Amino acid sequence: LIGLSDDIGNITHMNAQRALTGFLAVTVLLVAACSSSTPSASSTPAASGPPSPAASEPPSSPANPTGQTRQTSDGGQVTVVVDWAGPARGAVFDVQLDTHSVDLDALDLAGAILRNDRGETLRARPWAAPKGGHHREGPLTFDGDPSALFASARWVEMVLTGVGDLPERTLRWEVAS
Repeated sequence: LIGLSDDIGNITHMNAQRALTGFLAVTVLLVAACSSSTPSASSTPAASGPPSPAASEPPSSPANPTGQTRQTSDGGQVTVVVDWAGPARGAVFDVQLDTHSVDLDALDLAGAILRNDRGETLRARPWAAPKGGHHREGPLTFDGDPSALFASARWVEMVLTGVGDLPERTLRWEVAS
């Protein structure tokens, strides 16, 4: 009877050790999962320059330093990437639209405007980008006098309406004076 009592004590002790080991393993996993490093909003650098007037859009790329030509707006199921070679190229922008959920073929960017810090604007011509379903790319040009729009301007913004689920997107470029 004493041997049986010792065996039961050993089994109980082993079960307690297994339970403790399992508890410690779960605790370590929970602590590791809760302490994974993700950047907080306070660690993100603040964009410089005056705020954009469109409050309903997702954050676009911050105002770019002179020489950087690409601006991106991601949201509303569509990513918009726009390259501009600067005032020397005039009011011609290379626009790329990408999505995985909506058909972009019917989209025309003719409602886009280009404006400067003085409130002057140019209206877009119809966008003649080839059809591509979920991916479209092509030049977007604006009517009017781009040299007058860029003269003494600190920045220019392209305002796109009705692209994806967002009512408005604003992309901004600094203009070298």
